[in-house]
Amino acid sequence: MKSRFREGWLTLLSGVRTSLGEKYSQGDRRRYRPVLAALLVGNIAFAFQQTAIIPAIPTIGRDLQVSTAWSAWLLSGYLIIASIATPLLGRLGDQRGKRRLIVESLALFFIGSVGAALSPNMGVLIAFRALQGIGGAVFPLSFSVVRDEFPEERVGFAIGVLTGGFGIGTALGLSASGFIADSLSWRLIFAVGAVAILVGLVLVALLVPPSTITASSRLDVPGGLLFGGALAALLLALTEGVALGWSSWPVIALFIAAVGLLAGWIRRELRAEEPLINLRVLGAPAVLLTNLATLALGYLLFGAYFLIPHLVEAPSHDPAWAASRLHYGFAVSAAGAGLLLVPGSIGQLIGGPLSGEIQKRVSPKWLFACGMALGGVGAVVLAIWHDRIWEIAVGMLVLGAGAGFGIGAGGTLVTRAVSEQDTGISNAINSALRRVGGGVGSQVGAALLASLTIAGTGVPRENAFIFAFAVAAALCLLGAGCALLIPTEYEASGH
Repeated sequence: MKSRFREGWLTLLSGVRTSLGEKYSQGDRRRYRPVLAALLVGNIAFAFQQTAIIPAIPTIGRDLQVSTAWSAWLLSGYLIIASIATPLLGRLGDQRGKRRLIVESLALFFIGSVGAALSPNMGVLIAFRALQGIGGAVFPLSFSVVRDEFPEERVGFAIGVLTGGFGIGTALGLSASGFIADSLSWRLIFAVGAVAILVGLVLVALLVPPSTITASSRLDVPGGLLFGGALAALLLALTEGVALGWSSWPVIALFIAAVGLLAGWIRRELRAEEPLINLRVLGAPAVLLTNLATLALGYLLFGAYFLIPHLVEAPSHDPAWAASRLHYGFAVSAAGAGLLLVPGSIGQLIGGPLSGEIQKRVSPKWLFACGMALGGVGAVVLAIWHDRIWEIAVGMLVLGAGAGFGIGAGGTLVTRAVSEQDTGISNAINSALRRVGGGVGSQVGAALLASLTIAGTGVPRENAFIFAFAVAAALCLLGAGCALLIPTEYEASGH
């Protein structure tokens, strides 16, 4: 009975999908709105589940009775696996079809969400969070589908909409998760996310047409392992550097391993007949400069997500500043800290779609540079004005808008700068580097807070936050410079 039901369901699903696939394959790629809607829902669901856990990590740690360092792996483990898996899945998308890989990534993310909701202890929960990391390829693969299915003049707009959708999911996750964890149960965060992921998976399977543009090369597994190993060693070193000490032998060994694996990967890719990543593609001016700026963008975003909760959850500062040792802090809860991150997501929600409209009139490289500069302005605002709640909200709004412009325009640049057979891997590398930049940003912020403290206490001084945001602003300025250096021939078409 179960077998007949399963066969009937699969036949129905196959029939609907085939019908819709034929609708899009008969030379008519103009009906792209359902495709964009499906990708948008999938990305919102993915972004919600990816970020919702951040404000709830302390609650989960207390509930499962583990240390802060152990519970931090809920984020670090996800980040490491996502950085390894994204380039591999990006290349598989180029070879086997982007729609197929998005569906498979969402399916694994769904399994990880269900498993996380039912996890009996922290070890199992971390394992399922790592499985969720494999779904990290959904966002860059969506950009690649846009390149394949959309008219050239609509690519920038669609990427902007997807960037805004990512902001929606992030805002929902950051604002709702703290209240869900505090009032109900943190397990519901994963349950709600699982339902949203399932809806996105079904819509993508039904509405996104099969990929007609694929690469015929084989998957370079050794190259993927070397590249993934280098990223994992680097992120692990950055994650453990604060706790173990930057001069400790495990951290030094991890940095050495990262350099060695990266060197081995470069050697492998230069000699392989069918490399995972064509270094000539990666070294193309538009791709290289966009990726360098993306590192700074990731540093800014993840650095702010790490710093703001520490800034606002600190004990409320004395209104009479002259008598206060702590010139910051509002003693807000984890849920309140999550709400103060929402303006950044709203800014991204505004900046992403708006970037797509602006790109119809302005070169994406100029918009990318403006986005990086705007993100830097947001960091400067947070560095100088942070003694009132509304000042932090304004700073995060400006920072998020800059990130929305940057991600949207940067996605357009790396999508247009490569051949149609390389869009998956190009966007995957860009996404992975944003995570690497984020890992650096959060760990540098942690190091500054740990080292610049009030004498006789472990409490960070105000200048630790000022310096951390100032570094982010300086890197954004360098990122804007990289954007301005993109050659003129890439401004309009990228070819």
